[in-house]
Amino acid sequence: MRCKSCSGEGLLRCPACSGEGIDYGIHKCENCKGEGEIACSTCEGSGKVGLLNKIKSKA
Repeated sequence: MRCKSCSGEGLLRCPACSGEGIDYGIHKCENCKGEGEIACSTCEGSGKVGLLNKIKSKA
């Protein structure tokens, strides 16, 4: 199943830098290594969530 958290892309915009990759205007964001995106923890960057894992997460 497609991961709804990341729309199946496997990546999320980094909240620390609003997806820009730059923190405080001049420094590369350390959370996302300056790329602006981080792997989604829900699907571990795969973009897909197994049905069993989805059921477990709701329990």
